[in-house]
Amino acid sequence: MVENETTGEKKPRWIYRVIIRLAVVAAIIGCTVSVVSIQSSIAEKQTELAQVQKQIDNLRTENEDLERILASGDIDSYMERLAREEYNYAYPDEYRFYDTSRN
Repeated sequence: MVENETTGEKKPRWIYRVIIRLAVVAAIIGCTVSVVSIQSSIAEKQTELAQVQKQIDNLRTENEDLERILASGDIDSYMERLAREEYNYAYPDEYRFYDTSRN
């Protein structure tokens, strides 16, 4: 036992040992939680990266198609097809019939 110089009392060392051990255990638990959290974040970011890579591949494919159309000089037919299919445009003298019997 250690004797206190000012009061002459003895302080037990086992209290300090317990406090130090509890601090070490708390630090280990904190580090473990931190590592698990970081691993979870890494997995989430990897799935996000995979989705972004798919988007990049799709946009590159679309860009290559558009570049091919530009290089071939077939822009007018592409614009006409795009106007008809995407924007539902029609010629002024054109009649369109839609089948509304299917519901």
